[in-house]
This record gives sequence, structure tokens and C-alpha cells, in this order.
Amino acid sequence: MKYLSYFKHLILVFAMLISANVLVKAQTLSENSKVSLITVEPGNELNDAFGHTLLWIYDPVNQIDKAYNFGIYDFETENFYWKFVKGQLPYKMSYAPMPAYQQYYLEQHRNMTEQVLDLSLAQKQIVYNNLEETYNNPTTRVYMYKFFYDNCATRVRDAMMVACTDSVHLQNIPEMNDSTYRQWMNKCLIRKHHYWSALGMNIALGAPADERILQFKSCYLPENLQKSMRAAKRMTHHVLRFLVRSENPMYSTTPINEEPLFILTPRFWLLLVLIFTGYKTYQHWKRRQKGYNFDKVLFSIAGLIGWLLLFLWFGTDHGVTNYNKNLLWAFPFHIPIILMTNERNGSYWYGYYYMFIGLLLAMGLFFAVQYSWDITLLVLILIIRAFYHAGFEREHRMTQTKFRKIIKGRRLEVIHKEHTLE
Repeated sequence: MKYLSYFKHLILVFAMLISANVLVKAQTLSENSKVSLITVEPGNELNDAFGHTLLWIYDPVNQIDKAYNFGIYDFETENFYWKFVKGQLPYKMSYAPMPAYQQYYLEQHRNMTEQVLDLSLAQKQIVYNNLEETYNNPTTRVYMYKFFYDNCATRVRDAMMVACTDSVHLQNIPEMNDSTYRQWMNKCLIRKHHYWSALGMNIALGAPADERILQFKSCYLPENLQKSMRAAKRMTHHVLRFLVRSENPMYSTTPINEEPLFILTPRFWLLLVLIFTGYKTYQHWKRRQKGYNFDKVLFSIAGLIGWLLLFLWFGTDHGVTNYNKNLLWAFPFHIPIILMTNERNGSYWYGYYYMFIGLLLAMGLFFAVQYSWDITLLVLILIIRAFYHAGFEREHRMTQTKFRKIIKGRRLEVIHKEHTLE
């Protein structure tokens, strides 16, 4: 009886494996089936500013209408916001009939474009089988989203490359080469007028965002993937053919794109603070004031930003916030050092502190000016104060005369000791 029980269990496990395999196995596509790359134009919200990509499998014979989407996340996820901040928010793959997506994006005034891929029936079946296998496996359906490296566009790109193996040839598009992840990101954000978001993201991103990338990696953006597929070719029977058989808009709507008033942009406010800082510094110089209380506000803000950047570097899994050069100007140890400065007691080390900070700010300015004018204004505000204390403040500036007196004093001290020893 004991062996009979084991045998029954084996049969049950075997039956479960067979049934699972039946569920995972995709239907066989007909000759009338098609695989289409769907590109959704950017929207007005920040999370829609980069566009979206779908991979559509349509087979009227077998009544298959599945538009696969790799950009789904669940607001009901436990500790949703904390996981989002930590870069540990799971995204998942899903699908829906195409009319549902059309209705949704039409209401958002976002156009959709279909690119029908010129694939063989075997290649279509490979794409469909892989998508179904990924969806039916809970361990592969969910993945850790990475903005530059693993998102809705890169997953679709890789799915097509796997199906076509080495037969696909991406044709060179000069304007899509020799840019960085950050530059592509900024183009999308500025185009949709997300100026404040661009400022925050440029501060938060580290050195990985400044990697020079070629066309393949630039396809992390749906628009770039669409352009690359439009020009791509595939080899079939020793003949190069365009990968995209046809390209057509799915409907036409007028996108909403409103330019905000300049007074509502960060550049206006940073320019205002820069002018005020210059005026305030001139008043301090004219009245022989140090103005450390004013510095405490400015450099405390920079210090708080610095501690946040250190958290993003060492405390999160985003992968693109490491080695952040903005730490040169957002020096974390402004807090607590800047809080030690005293208006009445001009300690000698204040001047050296501001000399050191001025050097860091100068290096930070060199990097910031390459990718963000808004950050450049922010650094200039801090530079004015650091240079004022290090070189122009009447009470503590390091003049050549003072430097010579220090050196002369040390020489006299050495001579005095030598005479004493004799």
C-alpha cells in the first residue's frame, strides 16, 4: 500500500506537469497573423513623457488579439512608494485587446502608430511563443524596471531580436549615435516642458547617465525604437528586405502641449536668486559684513541635496545614481560645518573652508554646464558666496600681503630657534 501511495503521487505530479505545459504552450498562428510594433506618443504627465511601446499579436483566424505591455505596476504593492524610491518597484507584463488601448490613449490625446513587421510565419510563432511563455511564468512576468536598461521598449526590442536571431541589421542613423542617456532623457523632458523634473533628475543621475551610447542602446526610448525599426532590414533568402512591411497611424488626434509661463520655470527663480545673491554679496562687502547667516541658508540646502545624493548612490538599486559628480557642489558636509560659522567670531579656518569649497564648486561648474543650465545657475549662486569669503571679504580674505607675512613669520621663527641652539 505504501508503494501504491507513492505511485499515485507520481502520477498526480506528472499530470500536473503535463497540464501546465499545455497551458503554457501558445496557439499555432495562421498565415493571416501579424506581429506589429505599436508606438504611443509621449503624454503630458511625467511618467508618460517618454512615450510607450506595445507588441501586438493579431490573428483573425484564431481570434487572437493581444497587445503585450511591459510597463504595468500595481499601486497596491506593499510599501509602494518606498520601493519606488529604492529602485525596487516590480513591474510586470500584461496584455489586452488593441481596442482597449486605443480608447485609453485616444482619451489622453496621444497618437498611436502601427509598424507591421515583415516576419516569416516561423518567426511570428517564436515571438508569440516567447511572449506567452514569459507571461504564464510568474517568475518572468514580473521584473525589476530599470529606466535606461530594462523597460517597455528594451523588452520589445529584445523580443524581436531573439525571434529574428542574427538576420536583423540595424541601419546606421547618424543622429542616433554618440549621445548619452542623459541627453536623450533631457530632449524628452524639455519637449514636454517638464523643466522642474529635468532639474531634479539631472541632479539625481550619476556618471552612468553620461555614457556615450550608440543606436541600439538609444532604443530605450520608444520613439528611437520606432525610428530604428523603420530603417532596419533583415536577411531572407540572401536578400535584404525592410523589417517593417508597412507603417500607419491607428487614429489621428491633436496632442495637448502647453508651454508654461517663464515665471513658473526653475530658470526664472534661479536667475532671481542669482541676482539677489550678487546684490546681497555686494552689500556685505560694502558694509564690511560677513553674511554667514545668508550662507547658512544657501549651503544648508546644498548640503541636504548632497546627503540625498549619497542615499541615492549607496541606499538604492536604481543603478544610474552612482558616482554622482553633483556632489562636488552639493557637498554633504556643508551640514554641519556651515552651521558652525559665527557672524561675530570670524575664526581663521572659515577662510580655508571657503577656499576648499570654491575649488569644489569650480569643478562642479565644469561638469554641470555640460548638461544643465539650471544646475549651472545653482552652482553660480554658491560660487559667488564662496569666492566672496575666500578672496574678497575684507576681514578674512587671503591676500598676498597676508600670505607673505605668514611665510615671513615662519622664517623669523626658524632663525630665532637656530640662534637659540647656538
